[in-house]
Amino acid sequence: RMTIFALAIMPYISASIIVQLLTAVVPSLEALKKEGESGRKKLNQYTRYGTVVLATVQAYGMAVGLESMGSGGAQAVLDPGLFFRISTVITLVGGTMFLMWLGEQITSRGIGN
Repeated sequence: RMTIFALAIMPYISASIIVQLLTAVVPSLEALKKEGESGRKKLNQYTRYGTVVLATVQAYGMAVGLESMGSGGAQAVLDPGLFFRISTVITLVGGTMFLMWLGEQITSRGIGN
């Protein structure tokens, strides 16, 4: 048994940290940061793209790991293969994107901190 939210919001947090670190290193990203609201929106967009990439890599690793799991002849995945990997990646990335969207909705409506 597994949940579609197995990756949780961690790819978004990791992408956010990476973008913040890159703004200190890359001059063009630092200039974007200083532009104000439009620059912040652009950096948020880069963070979202990074989230998709990180979630895809993590979901693929999880799918491959699940395929190799097993004990005593019983496998964790009944029908391993390319279809399982693709459907697992799509499902887990979709779950992460939903959680990211939900977090943005909570923030925009002022419900959170």
